[in-house]
This record gives sequence, structure tokens and C-alpha cells, in this order.
Amino acid sequence: MKNILAFTALLSAIAAGAQYNCGDYHKFNCERSTDVRFSLNGQSKSASVQVGRPTELNIIVYGGQDYRISFCYDEKIIGDHVVARLVEKVRVPREQDVEVVETEEVRDANGQPTGEHKEVRRMVRKTVFEDDRKVLWDNTEHELAQAVEFSAATTKRLVVEVMAPGATEQKGRAKGLDIGCVGILIEHMPTPNVGF
Repeated sequence: MKNILAFTALLSAIAAGAQYNCGDYHKFNCERSTDVRFSLNGQSKSASVQVGRPTELNIIVYGGQDYRISFCYDEKIIGDHVVARLVEKVRVPREQDVEVVETEEVRDANGQPTGEHKEVRRMVRKTVFEDDRKVLWDNTEHELAQAVEFSAATTKRLVVEVMAPGATEQKGRAKGLDIGCVGILIEHMPTPNVGF
């Protein structure tokens, strides 16, 4: 009897731990494209996501490739959809005034160094680079679609933003939990040559 209770407790602990081990969730739960030309992309990821908090995955898409990005999630906790956006990161130069402090020799009335130094402050205009974010696709504008396909004409840095709204009615063991698994499955293939 003690062995059965210990085994049951072990299974319960494993099941509870599995709730937060989401490492390969996308491999086993996301639906693959029906187009056999798509290959699994190594940038696909899964993570534990807290309801109501946005999560980001940085990826690179390469020119001359078609991509399919789809989402899968634990509906008991996350809900019946995720809110997702594709955002392009673009490095943009900006001019910025920066205060510079330099030391300067003190000179006498004849222009000869006195051996003393003083601090001189001045403003210098410098070019700094910052990331601008441009939303390319937002599933709230596409009936909460849980997958998107697109062609990349050029190589770009993208951010896949995901937010879980949470289940409206949590059932069973999921009651009171606000962290669930979300998978982002990325597939790619060379852009097909079509037309003349």
C-alpha cells in the first residue's frame, strides 16, 4: 500500500512539474502546415507564459524564403486564443546632443601653460542608433488568426509578440493557475518561382 501511495505521489509531482516544463510544447502540440514544402525552422520555441503579460521571441527571416508562423497553447489556462503580432525591428540613426567633459591646460596672459588644468564642458552632437518597431501583422485585425504565412523579400529582424488573455472558465486542476505553455512553430521554404 505504501508503494502505491508513493508511486501516486510521484506521478502527481511529475504531472505538476510538467505543467511548467514547456520546452518542446511546439513540437508535439502545434499543427504543421499541410504544404509538404515547408520545413521546421530551428527558431521555433515554446515557453511558460503568464496570463496577461506579453512575451517576445526575436527571430530573423531571410530574403527569398516563405514563412509560416503558428501558435499553440494550453487552452485550460491560456484560453481559446493568443493575441499575437509580428513586429519589425529597424535600426534608425538619431542625432543626439551629449555633454562632454574635457580637461584643458590653464594658460597665463602670455599664452604660456601654468601647469594647472580645468574642466571644460561642451555639447557635442552625436549619432546614436535605436530600434524602431513597426507592426507588420496583428492577429486582432485578422479575426484572431492563430497562424500567418508570408514571403520575405529581404532579410529582417522580427519580434513575435504573444499575450495570453486567459481562460474565461478554468476547469479541474487548472483552477487558480495563471501560467501555461505557449508554442510558436516557425516553418520555412524557398519562395516558389511563379509567373512568366
